[in-house]
Amino acid sequence: MTKEVRVKFVARQAILDRDENIFAYELLYRNSNDNFFPANVNDDVATANLFFDSLLFYGIENLADNKKLFINLSTSSILSNLPKLIKPDNVVLEIIERTNKLDEVLQSVENLMKNEYVFALDDYDGDPKWDRLIQKVKYIKIEVDKKLYHTLKRISSLKAKFPDKYIIVERIEDYDSFELIRNAGADFFQGYYFTKPKILNFKNVNPSQLTALDLLKITLKTPLDFDALTKKISKDPSLVARLLRIANLRCKSSNKKINSISQSVAYLGEDTIKQFITVLSLGDLGENKPSELIKVGLIRARFIELLLQSDKRLSDKGYLLGVVSIFHALINVDLAFVFETLALSTELQDALMDHKGKLGECFALCLRVENNDFIGIKDSQEKLNLDETFIMNCYSQALAFADSSLT
Repeated sequence: MTKEVRVKFVARQAILDRDENIFAYELLYRNSNDNFFPANVNDDVATANLFFDSLLFYGIENLADNKKLFINLSTSSILSNLPKLIKPDNVVLEIIERTNKLDEVLQSVENLMKNEYVFALDDYDGDPKWDRLIQKVKYIKIEVDKKLYHTLKRISSLKAKFPDKYIIVERIEDYDSFELIRNAGADFFQGYYFTKPKILNFKNVNPSQLTALDLLKITLKTPLDFDALTKKISKDPSLVARLLRIANLRCKSSNKKINSISQSVAYLGEDTIKQFITVLSLGDLGENKPSELIKVGLIRARFIELLLQSDKRLSDKGYLLGVVSIFHALINVDLAFVFETLALSTELQDALMDHKGKLGECFALCLRVENNDFIGIKDSQEKLNLDETFIMNCYSQALAFADSSLT
């Protein structure tokens, strides 16, 4: 008898195009301490339950951010036509490497394709058993081999054999590998290469980035120094234009008109101003960086803030912690420079570096959700005394917040 499978957490990983723009997201979820499907749970039932509970609970519109959404399917999911519960728009159904009953699966795939569903073959290993099925898919996904030249050779071979298929390479861990894989002809890319920073120094920070850091430093002070903020913004015409625009959009329904910087700041209020400065600064700091990195920072910030929402003092610090956590990757500096420039408290430094205190444990939980570390998630959940449904909802809200903040 199989155990009941429940969805615990939903994360997503970006799939980037050749210009490092976000092309799609893949939903990531597991339900075992081994970051794999439980050995005592039927693989098909587990996959189907995880897949549909997540989508029907959160809704595609709250997970995809108007991008394509890649979703894993088990054999039973395909054979039972469960994908018909969702619309085919911007959805790519992944046929996983453990799929069996290939003759039956092929027939179901052909029937679903008639209803405009699109498929990808996950973790393709070159086995001839996939030959008929691979003709039906639009995307072929492969993982980076331990020896990179094997991966490059496979990409060239696949492109020659299947010129009409898009090749997605997963588990890219550094920029040099990304460049070689892109030059080999791959179409799309997945991995954490863009969060791997080069440890440089403050000389690499340009003036506009320093301005953004100064703005963030002002927002760290409690209470917020509105005069200092207004003076700093007034020196940059682009900042003034953006501030006036958002203020006028906010008060449009009241038929008011904002005509000055100070009026804008006062009208928006402290919380909105802090959010505005955070998103604005991340954009300026992240020039020439993949937008997904900025989104990771906003997801972390909102997630930690929501976890700590019962304590206003800690939740404010939690938001800042999430934002600061990506700075070393965002502006290519070491953390010591970030600590010094923003005059971060010891509490925040310890939370970021060593996961100390309640802030640090929330940050650790955030990283564990991102990486589907379910042993770690369970440990954090117990230490923080948080319900798993509450954690799920916080993360879902954080995804939606980050998406809406950057639109």
